[in-house]
Amino acid sequence: MKAKRRRFPIVVKRGSSVVKIYRDRKPTGTYYRVAYHIGGKRHRLHHNDLEKAIAEAEAKAAQLSRGDVDAMQLFGKDRLVYGRAVEAVREHGVALDAAALEYSEARKILDGVGLVDAVRFYARHHGRDIKRKAVADAVREMIEAKKSDGVSDVYLNDLRYRLGAFADCFQCDLVSLTPDDVRSFFDSIKLGARSFNNFLRALKTFCRFAQDRGWLSKEADLLGSVKRRKDRSTPVEILTPQEMAALLEHSTPQIAPCFALGAFAGLRSEEILRLEWADVTRRPGFIEVAAHKAKTATRRLVPITDNLARWLIPSRSDDGLVWQNTKAMFFKIRLRVAAQAGITWKQNVLRHSFISYRLAEVQDINQVALEAGNSPQMIFRYYRELATPAQARTWFAIAPEGAPNVVPITVVRGKR
Repeated sequence: MKAKRRRFPIVVKRGSSVVKIYRDRKPTGTYYRVAYHIGGKRHRLHHNDLEKAIAEAEAKAAQLSRGDVDAMQLFGKDRLVYGRAVEAVREHGVALDAAALEYSEARKILDGVGLVDAVRFYARHHGRDIKRKAVADAVREMIEAKKSDGVSDVYLNDLRYRLGAFADCFQCDLVSLTPDDVRSFFDSIKLGARSFNNFLRALKTFCRFAQDRGWLSKEADLLGSVKRRKDRSTPVEILTPQEMAALLEHSTPQIAPCFALGAFAGLRSEEILRLEWADVTRRPGFIEVAAHKAKTATRRLVPITDNLARWLIPSRSDDGLVWQNTKAMFFKIRLRVAAQAGITWKQNVLRHSFISYRLAEVQDINQVALEAGNSPQMIFRYYRELATPAQARTWFAIAPEGAPNVVPITVVRGKR
């Protein structure tokens, strides 16, 4: 079958735009000229292959019909690049030069980071599924949620303190925060290892809560560059039985039961401030520290030793708080009495003393851990072999002068 014979010039039309293909026969071969006009000036391109000439003519006609005059004046690779660029931005309705300027500015800001990578990161962390929420509002909602879950007041107060400091530092939306911002916050708080790690734990809980609520991307790792600090705690310091006796000797009738609860039952200061007389009398022989009054939000029973019962009897009441004054007055009087007794007050010294002497007395780490509301690992690590059994017997024999040997509160001696 004979190929269809073509008549020259071949005319290619797109709208009102016309491009013609001419054939030139020369001794060296046949050539095809693609001819078109731009601004009254004739332009020509040469090909030695008819099919390529036709493809070129169709492309030029299409460009002329769209008004891509600049592209028509480019040749070779430049023309190809220009055509691809125009097609890429066409669907967004952005001029090619505007797109190029925006791209250039973005690259300067990113300082070597790929633009597509940056956009994908932004989409993950600021996309349509992420709700904007101010840090302070997020903190407030988390605390309300935890309160509804029934966590202890001690835990809530701890969250208010730590997350409140974080919210005060960042008056912005959560999605605006970067890992560098959070690392700078931790660099600014001058705390010991344990307090630092407590802050870190609270912030991790907060970030998980924010992610669950859709305020923070699941892929956001704001705390990734903040590492736990190694706890190089100073050795635990305890009072001698003689120092404890001096402390109680200088105590007021109001503060003495509180000192005794710390020294002979291991209650924390905050637990003492929340303790009611009903917690002392409800279960004969034991003090009940309810979950909402304990630091660890875990209920525990602490045995009432013989000497502790004697210190509690003079102030015992049927109801109300054991300490009936303000928290500030509690700490003020405690320091004043310690000074009068010639004792330099150390944080948690009464609780440390109780755990140390109780462990020496019963020789049972698990029992002491249950009574103190602590882990066996912590008891073993910090309190083992700080006191002897003989010292423990002296410690738990400290009682008020003239106190009766038999008291109406059931007491516990030795192991349960």
